[in-house]
Amino acid sequence: MAADIADHGYCSTKKLYVYGVRVHVIGRKQAGTLPTPEYIGWLPASAPDGKVFDQIRPVLKQEEVFGDKAYQRPDAADIEQSQQLTVRTPVKKKKGQRYLEADEQWLSTAVSQVRQPIESLVAWIEKKTGIEFASNVRSYQGLLVHVFGRLAAALVFWNQLRKCP
Repeated sequence: MAADIADHGYCSTKKLYVYGVRVHVIGRKQAGTLPTPEYIGWLPASAPDGKVFDQIRPVLKQEEVFGDKAYQRPDAADIEQSQQLTVRTPVKKKKGQRYLEADEQWLSTAVSQVRQPIESLVAWIEKKTGIEFASNVRSYQGLLVHVFGRLAAALVFWNQLRKCP
């Protein structure tokens, strides 16, 4: 299936191996509702989250980004200095560490609470469109239509919901 973009990867959230692509969404926070998607991109299933961040990082300026642990980078200080871009992520436990310190646990909880709306948006898109299941797709163009067609349908539906009182 769409061998030029899809491949084998591991989904640590669901603890299973997958074949396909990973869709990533960056959204702008909105009070009282789901975030507005500002960037939607995809990479092969095997690609690490850091690669997605590398794709979009050049267009982000003077921002505060909240991401998962995969967005942690050794050059975070350089990025913050050059782009005025602050990346907030949960704290990773060090190898062999059983518990986080209280301040690290507080930071991780705070970051997770900020990230929760985008996780809800992605879950809502999956629930409304079944975007994760593309077992009949065989070509790159078919995968484009499947992924972005379902995203477009979900966003049209979402926009209609926002207009309803």
